[in-house]
Amino acid sequence: MKLPLAYLGLGVALTLGACIHRSDDARSPEVPALPLQTPLQAGQAPIVALGNTIHVGADVAPQADALPQAALHGDARVFHGSVQDGVGAAELIAYLEADSTLPQSGEEEYGMPPDTIIEAPLLRFRADPPTVYVADGTPPALVDETVRAVQAINAALPQDWQLGFSHDPATADNIGSPEGKILVRFALQIEWPRGIGSPTGKDVGVALPTYRAVPTGDPEAPVRFEIVAGRVFVDHTQTKGLERLGVIAHELIHLLGRNHVDAARFPETIMVDGGSEELTEHILHLLDREALLTVYGRLEPGTVPGDFATELGGWADTSLHVRGAIDIEDGEISFGAALRNGLSQPWATGPSPDTALEDNNALSGSVSWSGRLLGLTPGAETVGGAAALSVDLATLAGTADFTALEQWAADAAPGALGTGTMWHDGDLSYGIEVRGNTFVQTGGDAGTVTGAFFGPAHEGMGGVLERDDLSAGFGGKR
Repeated sequence: MKLPLAYLGLGVALTLGACIHRSDDARSPEVPALPLQTPLQAGQAPIVALGNTIHVGADVAPQADALPQAALHGDARVFHGSVQDGVGAAELIAYLEADSTLPQSGEEEYGMPPDTIIEAPLLRFRADPPTVYVADGTPPALVDETVRAVQAINAALPQDWQLGFSHDPATADNIGSPEGKILVRFALQIEWPRGIGSPTGKDVGVALPTYRAVPTGDPEAPVRFEIVAGRVFVDHTQTKGLERLGVIAHELIHLLGRNHVDAARFPETIMVDGGSEELTEHILHLLDREALLTVYGRLEPGTVPGDFATELGGWADTSLHVRGAIDIEDGEISFGAALRNGLSQPWATGPSPDTALEDNNALSGSVSWSGRLLGLTPGAETVGGAAALSVDLATLAGTADFTALEQWAADAAPGALGTGTMWHDGDLSYGIEVRGNTFVQTGGDAGTVTGAFFGPAHEGMGGVLERDDLSAGFGGKR
């Protein structure tokens, strides 16, 4: 049954609400903490502490034994192949259908029979992505958590639809015209706007969207609704660690149009009412990431559930991977990229250092690391080249250079060094600055570089390079 879209928009709004997450933060106490993220780093790739390892980029690394070795590039073993590691079309459609279903309470409130099927159009933010603001006076630790949630969400979204993050906090001057903006405020629930939150005072977070009616040209359903702005309130005193990161991301994703789904049917998503019992240091689960990519990379605004399969087209649950591995004294640095359904995502991982780089008394002057870069283009060509990082320990500034870049044919495994063709002009160079045991780009060629140092005594480094035409991981050793 199709209902007027004005009704459907109200039904969706009624379901947006609070969530509670339960878990313990599993950070290893011996590992130096990652530096606090600020709005300046919101455009960088996520950096995640996983016990005694650091992971840079998307959560797409294949199992070490999942790919056959294709070549040896200097010290780097190179692997290439496909892995079935995505969500299948049937499961994704079932999730989006559940997301688009009006809750039973709404059906009863509007006098609808319990078995009524409502084709609610898929809800999303407007055509251009929003900019996230934190309220003026937000403590740095809570700004850090908001930035990390945005980084995790952006890692799942198409490169041409990324959330922005204001370098200035929300004030009366810059938030006065809210369209296109999301305001995040941390406050006790008793300080939230009147009527928001449960009477028991136990809600942790809430998302308040602002809607706009959009003409469709369809006489049977003349308008659809889209979200054009929103506010998020989080009671930070009731949660911490991974729980609070999940709450922030949950509410932001509400403002991107996603609703609650049944936890028994979809246990591994943060978009369940009451909060997911399954938490990850990467914040988002695979199903969360696939849904974001689908809504903002595949489906047309206003698509109804009956058209999901048609609009989704040739959705694949198999990724093309390229992976590199370099041994260091206390472990392995691995890096690479995965390409699935048009989105190429880079990653790198390695063992955590014992101290921050600037506190390593065994190093002085200028320090250099060298290794390899491996990545994938949107057209499935593998790109490889030399990777070199140098840092002046007095200034904690340096350069990241990628040279002798070559590519191989689409879907083909990379061969030995020199068997490919030159990629563009063969060279990329970036300025970087060190923050604790991480580094971020400060200038240079097009693209964004994010990285970390690996090994107890900073024996290695690695990171990701993200461009419109290339997503690559890199790693090297001192």
